[in-house]
Amino acid sequence: MESIAVRSAARGARTLPRVDAGALSVWALVLALVTYLAVDGGGYDLIVRNQVGIVIWWIVLIGAVCGLIPVAALGGRAWAALGLFGAFAIWTGVASTWSQSSQLSLDELSRVACYLGVLLLGLALHRDRERALRHTTNALATAIVAVAVLAVFSRLRTDAIPAAHQTGSYLPGAQGRLGWPLNYWNGLAAFVVMGLPLLLAIATSARTLRVQAVAAAGIPVLTLCAYLTFSRGGAIAAAVIVVAFIALAPNRLPKLLTLLVAAAGGAALIVAAVHRPAIERGLVGSVADHQGSSLLVAVLLACAGVGILQAGIGLGVRHATPPRLLTLSARRARALLAAALVALVVVGLAAGAPTHFDHAVRDFERPNGAGLAQDTIARFGATSGNGRYDYWKVAVNATAHRHLLDGFGPGTFQLVWLPRAPYASYVENAHSLYVETFSDVGLVGLALLVAFLVTVLSAALTLVVRSRHEARTCAAGAAAALLGFCVSAAFDWIWQIPVLPAAFLLLAGAVLAPARRGRPMRGAPLRALALGALACVALLAIAIPLATTGAVASSEAASGAGRQAIALADARSAAAVEPDAASPQVQEALVLELERRDTSALAAIRRAARDAPGDWSTWLIMSRLEVETGHPGAALAAYRRARSLNPTSGLFAR
Repeated sequence: MESIAVRSAARGARTLPRVDAGALSVWALVLALVTYLAVDGGGYDLIVRNQVGIVIWWIVLIGAVCGLIPVAALGGRAWAALGLFGAFAIWTGVASTWSQSSQLSLDELSRVACYLGVLLLGLALHRDRERALRHTTNALATAIVAVAVLAVFSRLRTDAIPAAHQTGSYLPGAQGRLGWPLNYWNGLAAFVVMGLPLLLAIATSARTLRVQAVAAAGIPVLTLCAYLTFSRGGAIAAAVIVVAFIALAPNRLPKLLTLLVAAAGGAALIVAAVHRPAIERGLVGSVADHQGSSLLVAVLLACAGVGILQAGIGLGVRHATPPRLLTLSARRARALLAAALVALVVVGLAAGAPTHFDHAVRDFERPNGAGLAQDTIARFGATSGNGRYDYWKVAVNATAHRHLLDGFGPGTFQLVWLPRAPYASYVENAHSLYVETFSDVGLVGLALLVAFLVTVLSAALTLVVRSRHEARTCAAGAAAALLGFCVSAAFDWIWQIPVLPAAFLLLAGAVLAPARRGRPMRGAPLRALALGALACVALLAIAIPLATTGAVASSEAASGAGRQAIALADARSAAAVEPDAASPQVQEALVLELERRDTSALAAIRRAARDAPGDWSTWLIMSRLEVETGHPGAALAAYRRARSLNPTSGLFAR
């Protein structure tokens, strides 16, 4: 009787589902982090970003204290990547000491510290590379599809999400470009196209046909979402990503079939959007709602059709034998590729490709070009850089001339651009991670960052070469997505939109994970202690700008509500947290000016000018306060200083 009870209990235990704690932790981190950052403006706001960074580093600190982070199990390439990014963070902190603005530089240091925490936590969760890559790829693809669905739904149902129209209200010229929830169309496009190779990998390598069909069905939604952003950079990154995935993946014929089917579904949705101008232009009202409802039906039909066709492709791959004519040896494949490249070159020369390329380069150098202002499919034919060439030229020339190795200081491109701008244009970022890094932290910082990116990409390519079958397909998808981020970062400011670097670093953590689960190495307690100390330093670097920004925001809100005493106390609290920051002193000066305490306000604004001598707006406020306190000569000098720091501004035009 007892043995029967024991056997029954054993059978009952075996029927319970087994919980994979490692997979659950990966899915929880990726879905929670990426989705939260994406729906909250991409995490662009410093308060949002630094709050996330605080949480991440607290998890790292607790994990280090409790011995839950296996820092000793990492491989050599993972340590190299961590070391390079850690060195980049340290150099960013060092460069803050000679910066034109201590506050801007500390804000940038807190950003890098947050990203370092994401990379470290992403590495810490994994025990073996194959499972890490599979779960991270699946979770990240799920998050990207969810965000794309929300973005497209906000365009098709304009009354459902009122916040989706904020960007268009602030920037009327960008009303037709889908940017929500990241609130920047190029950022949304770069984020969405990172999901294309991940979905292609899942659709062609998942273990069940159901998962393959669902993954393929998500591609048309991503395609429509990317199109509605009208992002030319996103289109370039998508082309690079797809080519890289096909080139790296094994058994390419089924993957090409999946790509063609998914592309046909996406193309059908683009055509449907083109024939619905209210949707394409981002309009609101009854016409837009009607067109959105009909397009929503088309989206559902296209996704369902692609999913069904992918299930058929999957069945064919499992049970059908491909014709010998379509089975190519490696030698024949290389010969066909060489012939195709030769044919492409010949056709390009015959079609006048060099002349067209020269015209495109010249058009890129102009800040405005034909078709640039159109939020239609014609925008993809415009080759103007929209000012990027001038941003890059100013940054490179100024840095190479005066600060080749050290840069002007982290986060200070705006202060470099405004005095040297050839025309009136207020920009905060250089629209290129590499150019802005060179301007901010010089050749040393750029070398460290590029070395880190190359280390991650080389690890991904090595993983592709060493993997087989489905594992290689998954690795190819991750490698293509990582490459897509690096390409997008070359001509846009996606580094400042944390959800994109977070996605990159989570994938990097999976690629750099240990090849297999091993025993902890000797000296692990000492390394855990060092990791805990690093977490404390990072928490301090993140918490100071967070507290300063929060206190200044509270002061501004109190001042707007007429509570000047509270506003003044908050401004002084911010100044006490970060004494070298300019914004608390500026806020204090403005509050004191409202209270008619002009002498004290002048003292505060002078401190702000000392802390941020390159900020033209501080000098302009000082000019006004000098007048109010009876110092016309000093007011004129401050005015001239402000004009010299922003000479193209319309404020100084006569």
